[in-house]
Amino acid sequence: MPPTTNRHVDGIGLAYGLCAILIWSSFPLYFKQTESFGFLSVYGHRALWAMPFMLLVLLVLRSWHEVVPVFRSRRLLLPIVATSLIVAAQQALYIWGIFTNRIVELSMGFYLVPAFSILFGYLFFQERIGPTQWLAVGLSISGVAALIIVLGENPWLGVTMGLTFTVYSAIRKRISVEPAAGLFLETVPLFFIGLWFVIQFPLEEGKSLASWSGSLLPFSAIYTILPILLYVVASRRMSLSLLGTLFYLAPTGTFLIGVFVYDENFSQIHVVAFLLIWVGLSIYLWADRGKNRQA
Repeated sequence: MPPTTNRHVDGIGLAYGLCAILIWSSFPLYFKQTESFGFLSVYGHRALWAMPFMLLVLLVLRSWHEVVPVFRSRRLLLPIVATSLIVAAQQALYIWGIFTNRIVELSMGFYLVPAFSILFGYLFFQERIGPTQWLAVGLSISGVAALIIVLGENPWLGVTMGLTFTVYSAIRKRISVEPAAGLFLETVPLFFIGLWFVIQFPLEEGKSLASWSGSLLPFSAIYTILPILLYVVASRRMSLSLLGTLFYLAPTGTFLIGVFVYDENFSQIHVVAFLLIWVGLSIYLWADRGKNRQA
């Protein structure tokens, strides 16, 4: 079904989108259950099992024919390899951030994506930036600066997550590869990275994948890829502007989990910093919505 462009909200598409957001939000809860296995083992299994799952998805969707042309085109294959390596780095940072109690900072990274997208468009693609967009960028950057200046914190993890997500989105946007085929191809290098980790860092004695907590390791690949597939399906049934707005419920859920479930530090200056970032995000979404209406 082609993406919808009218104001009617497709109920099924909305359900898919909300399910994707709910799963994304719960990542910290999921990976915290695997913490006893250690970062290296958890990361290795997450990377290893992604390709078998996506292979199964391709077989079910009968989309294998969409993969073959990519292998024959260096113009398509090299960017896919680049995005795969970005995903590998993102996964490592995300899991490490959860294990080191930096969940709030991870959520901040996704709130910063619009600001980074505006800057990337201006610096690398000669896109015109209006006053409203500059205001959104300025407020978001001010929020990060407040943490650095007042608290002396270095929120490099959140900034890195936001930057890598922006670069990933910019590359994928310019590659004419179907989403399922693209996801599968990205998991191929991840498979070999994961295999190396699993061999080099086996599970400790007494720990097994056959246990309930151990089964969460291979299943983590399914758990993290499933919301992407749901989001893609949702994007074909509802307006991208609404779906893009709903997307920010995911880091909001992550943020709330970090503060209220795992009691991460959230001082008054954190409140000020996040308010600046949230206001910047709101201005961006408001301006983007007005632009879509005019289009």
